[in-house]
Amino acid sequence: MHKSLVQLNPIQITVKRIIDLTHPIYEGMPYWPKGAPFHMIQRADYAREGYQFYRYEMDENTGTHIDAPAHFSLGKRSIDEIPCDQLLVPTVVMDIKEKVREDRDYRLSIFDVYAWEERYGQIPPQSLAILNTGWCKYFSEPDRYLSRDEKGIMHFPGFSRDSAELLVQREVAGIGIDTPSVDYGASVDFPVHRVMLGANRYQIENLANLDTLPATGACVFVGVLKVRNGVEAPARILALVP
Repeated sequence: MHKSLVQLNPIQITVKRIIDLTHPIYEGMPYWPKGAPFHMIQRADYAREGYQFYRYEMDENTGTHIDAPAHFSLGKRSIDEIPCDQLLVPTVVMDIKEKVREDRDYRLSIFDVYAWEERYGQIPPQSLAILNTGWCKYFSEPDRYLSRDEKGIMHFPGFSRDSAELLVQREVAGIGIDTPSVDYGASVDFPVHRVMLGANRYQIENLANLDTLPATGACVFVGVLKVRNGVEAPARILALVP
C-alpha cells in the first residue's frame, strides 16, 4: 500500500492590525439602479418563540461584494469556483483622491499605475490591486454615493480599460474599489468588467476604510459567500496589516 504525503509550507503572517474593509448591510443603504433594496424581515422573536431570526431579501451585489468572472464571461469561474489561494492575498493600494476631487468621473490611467510602480516597485502577481478614490465617505448618503444627474447618469470614479489591461498583464488576482463599480459611473459598456472578468480575475466593489491601509505590505482575506453558480456575492473583507 502506497501513501502519498503532501507537505504544505506554513504561511507566517505578523499582524499588528486587522482592518474591516466592509460596509454594514442595512435597510436604506445604497443599491444599484434597477436593483432591489435590502430588507430584513423578522420571522421569529423572543416574545413568541423564545428566540429570533430574520429573512434577508437582497440582490447578490448588495453592499461590499465580489464579482466572479462568470458575471460577464460565460463559462468562466462562478463565485464558488474562485480558488482559495486567491482569497488570501497581498494587496497594493493606489490613491487617487486628489484627482477625484478635481474630477468625480476620473478613471485610473496607466500613467497613474506607472507612477505608483516608480515609487513602490512593480505590482506583484497574485495580489489584489485596490483603488482608493475616497468615495466611500458618501456611502451613508445613497443619493450622493450614486451621484445621478438629471438624466439619471451616475457620476463616480473608477478604473480605465487601459489600466485594467495593464493589471491583467501584472497577473493580479483581482481588483477592488470603494465605489459602486470598478467602471466609472457614466459607463454603459463596462469595459473594466469585460477585461478583468474575461481574464478570470475577480473584483470587489463598495470597499470601506481604505485610508487606513498602507500602499504595500498588507494582506487581504476575502470572506465571500460560497454560492454555487453565483456570479456575485456579499463578502466580509479583512485587511491584515503588519
